[in-house]
Amino acid sequence: MRTQHTTNTIVLVSFFAAITFVATSIQVPMPALVGKPFVHLGNAAALLSVLLLGYKRGALAGGMGLALFDVTHNYVLDAPYYFFEVFVVGGLASLVIHLLNYRVKPQPFKLVLIILAAITAKFITTTCHNFIMSLVRGLTLQPAILATLSALIPTIVNCVTTMMVVLIVYPVLGERLRNQLSPVLK
Repeated sequence: MRTQHTTNTIVLVSFFAAITFVATSIQVPMPALVGKPFVHLGNAAALLSVLLLGYKRGALAGGMGLALFDVTHNYVLDAPYYFFEVFVVGGLASLVIHLLNYRVKPQPFKLVLIILAAITAKFITTTCHNFIMSLVRGLTLQPAILATLSALIPTIVNCVTTMMVVLIVYPVLGERLRNQLSPVLK
């Protein structure tokens, strides 16, 4: 029985990692002074992974999917950062789920608060990351601030996209899938 549970967990984490990888591959390039930002659905898939699989498994799946995308698309230096960022964003989402008692009494406004917490964390961590990477690339303070500001639009668009996708997908599939997955995840 324990082996079956472990196998099911590995399959589910791998499946959601693959979904996150593919969702990150669906992208629209955006202009910025630093890097090559793009709007993608990977953050939404990572957050859905956390909502459906729980914090540890979901963050692992989302982080693996984003990191695998980075490694296979020449963003190797960013892969560890985005792997761990999913744990920060997912951790905050999980904390809000717990504080709002969402699993016991799910309500639409609670889901909105959970997603807002997650995308706020994503916005802050990504903005800090962009600023630090600008400094690492050799920019002085003022150009680094300008470069970071230029990357805010893609970050905001990614956050809004994540909110819209999760608000549409999770209520439709979330509880049904979560109920079917819960025996496997116990």
